[in-house]
Amino acid sequence: MSPMAQPALSRAVSDGCIPVYHSSDLKVTHKPAFNLDGISPAEDRLWYGNVAFEIAGQHWVIDKFVNYGGEGQTYLVTRSSDGKRCVAKFGSQSDSREIKVLKTLPRRLVRHPNFVTYEMIVLDVQGALAPANHIIFMEHVPNGEVFEMLSEPSASHTPVSEGTMRRFLRDVIRGMAECYRFGVTHRDLKPENLLINEQGSIVIIDLGHAKRGEHGGLAPLLNRSPVGDGTPPPPPVYLRTSSANPYGTVGFNAPEVNLGIKYDCELADIWSLGVIAFYLHAKLPAFSVAGGAACWGDITGTDNDPFWREIKSSGWYPSFPSGLIQFINVLWCTDPAKRPSFNMLKRATTGDSDTLAQFPGLQWLAQPVNDSAAFLRELRNSCPEKIFKAC
Repeated sequence: MSPMAQPALSRAVSDGCIPVYHSSDLKVTHKPAFNLDGISPAEDRLWYGNVAFEIAGQHWVIDKFVNYGGEGQTYLVTRSSDGKRCVAKFGSQSDSREIKVLKTLPRRLVRHPNFVTYEMIVLDVQGALAPANHIIFMEHVPNGEVFEMLSEPSASHTPVSEGTMRRFLRDVIRGMAECYRFGVTHRDLKPENLLINEQGSIVIIDLGHAKRGEHGGLAPLLNRSPVGDGTPPPPPVYLRTSSANPYGTVGFNAPEVNLGIKYDCELADIWSLGVIAFYLHAKLPAFSVAGGAACWGDITGTDNDPFWREIKSSGWYPSFPSGLIQFINVLWCTDPAKRPSFNMLKRATTGDSDTLAQFPGLQWLAQPVNDSAAFLRELRNSCPEKIFKAC
């Protein structure tokens, strides 16, 4: 009998080529007794201090706590060999929805410019880094969240200009249209989950509530090689993703999310985009569930007139341009089936006549954006401590 061939060493990767490591690739080289707050770590406080560890021979150090999340805690980490910084999400759930989604993300989505880049995943780390079960490494986007821009005291009463709003919203639309092209929901769109990079582009983060749709109609698409003229084949067809479970952040959720009925996840995300558009202009919450002046019940009719009357009469908000009101109204249609999809919004940004005829309120989205000079000037004035580079 001939000897068995020695197995070749290979690094596991996700469908989208995200490196996936395991506990055997992790070695903790220094674990201080105190966390970054200077007290003993515990599950109900910061889990770590300046922990040093190696992953597949690369040395990393925890530098700074970033924030808490539904599945764990996020820290800023630095690779000692070259100073590269990443955001590391330490997740405590052994059966993580986010890990399941990340393992199946396609390469095009993993590398999309408006979607956070995932650097690597480390699984089964509880033996060395409890209470975490896994670590997700992501690119460090240095200018922080859109929320920080909206809450900047020096610009708190100044709406984001319409040209800059359109730049931001178009970035979100491009990223989300690609997500839904591959059947990936988000279910927690809000300013805290939108980062601003050095060029001022929006980067979508946090798939903690995400869900991936099932393949549908794939039989003729199994051969993924290019067609005869070299054109790449179309992506797989996915069935629309729905859920009966409430997810996300209540102030940004569509009304149907909290009704205990089955709802279309994309059309609920469309509603959330409308809330983001409201925030960009008002820099205040819209609905009473988040501290705003109006309520979901005010969204009624074709023009949501009760809502806008409540907003105007409160005295809290700046005046809204009519075009922006019409745009938000399209996204806030109480019948989810009458809201546009992200792909429709993407077509509207190009001035597609059929889409604009179907949804006239999207005319606002098709209007020009600020040029690079005006855009960067506004960002620097709104975020004086951030660094922005010419596009």
